[in-house]
Amino acid sequence: MKKSLLLSLPIAAALLLGACGETTVEKVDGKEKQSTEKKKEEKKDVVYKVGDTVKVNGVEITITKAAFTAPAEYSEAENGKVLTLDVKVKNSSDSQAFVDSTEFGLSYGDTQAEDYYGYNDLAISQELNKGKQATGKLYFDVKSAKSYELIYSPTFAFDSKEIKWKISVK
Repeated sequence: MKKSLLLSLPIAAALLLGACGETTVEKVDGKEKQSTEKKKEEKKDVVYKVGDTVKVNGVEITITKAAFTAPAEYSEAENGKVLTLDVKVKNSSDSQAFVDSTEFGLSYGDTQAEDYYGYNDLAISQELNKGKQATGKLYFDVKSAKSYELIYSPTFAFDSKEIKWKISVK
């Protein structure tokens, strides 16, 4: 009895993990949803831009605005500028979904940007119920650059899928 139980546990675990699958990513534009995961003919690394809505495992993420903002009065930006990204998230899945600012990283050139913590308002950090949405901000301490690359890596995913946005600030 114990031997069969010990042998069946690894098999059951493998079946459960195998059923989880990969992270699904879709670009949402108005009427039509375009799956970037299922179309093999598309580029492997799709890069989105400000205003694009991307659906990741049932969570729609939109970077609605990118702008430089003045640093807080008593908290200087070590690199000279604070890049503020306005983010809107909506849970269109059938269960709760978690989105947090720590899942986002920003880089420019060969430099990984540091988060900026000088403001009193909270960055995005939400446990969203089915059908709910939230807004928040991401703050980064940066130097001037032509463009920036924002990468979203979902925390609760079994693969290491990264979703990228090219951020241009005028």
